[in-house]
Amino acid sequence: MNFLGRWLFRICCGAGGIAGLALALLYFFQENLLYIPRFPGVPPGFWKYPNDFKLEYEDVYLTTDDGVKLHAWLLWRSGWTKEVLKSRPVVMFFQENAGDMSYRLPFLRLLVYRLNVIVFALSYRGYGLSEGRPNQRGLQKDALAGLQYILSRNDLATDKVVLFGRSLGGAVAIHLAAEQQAQIRALIVENTFTAVQDMASRVVPPLSLLIGTGRPCNFLITNKWSNIDMIPRIKVPMLMMVSLQASPNCELVQFEEARHMDAYDTEPELYWGALARFLTTHVDTPFGAHAHEVL
Repeated sequence: MNFLGRWLFRICCGAGGIAGLALALLYFFQENLLYIPRFPGVPPGFWKYPNDFKLEYEDVYLTTDDGVKLHAWLLWRSGWTKEVLKSRPVVMFFQENAGDMSYRLPFLRLLVYRLNVIVFALSYRGYGLSEGRPNQRGLQKDALAGLQYILSRNDLATDKVVLFGRSLGGAVAIHLAAEQQAQIRALIVENTFTAVQDMASRVVPPLSLLIGTGRPCNFLITNKWSNIDMIPRIKVPMLMMVSLQASPNCELVQFEEARHMDAYDTEPELYWGALARFLTTHVDTPFGAHAHEVL
């Protein structure tokens, strides 16, 4: 073997070794990469509480069918009577992958006050005050336990349950909607990926030769979250904001100026207008005299 051949051989071996190491890290540490209950360097405990954002709230504790104890907040606007609480839609909110639910409170405040809804904000296992360690099957169990809890309440409008997930939370909401369609009225997802394998290949481009649609190493992805396969099963009304593609019973809204998770702040009229129209059409009419009042 001449010098050039040996040089190319070493490059190929080095590249193969790096790829192998990357795949091994992806396989063994994918849950650490996908689920980040606490931001690095941030001490445990909530950053803020709902009352810091003029939200009335109830601490809810529930247990999944595999014995994991979860925490959630039930949120509503100040001044609502029991009769109003019983009449308003209940939005079951599923957060993104990083940080606890307290970091979503600025958004959840707007959700409550702009749309006149009750929000059930469930902390996944391992997040916030919830016990356990996060993984795909576990989060699916968490979502089901949360929905069953909502449906058990006789002081809420259990016939007006809407699922709303952002990013990873969209995957959780999509799976729950596909499995429990008779129990919900509508589904909203924002910036949700098609499948983890596709997201991994975009985040780490060199892996696109090995992981992604039709690639040989997809078996290494154990937390698959294959939303693209679940969507066709869903028959309830859907609102997809930015991500995935339209389907016959789905409205797609795109935001030209927004980044991954700031559409509600960057293009508020389009964002909140789309949500209000969707909920008014499919869940509740009229949608409140003060839907645009934010204190």
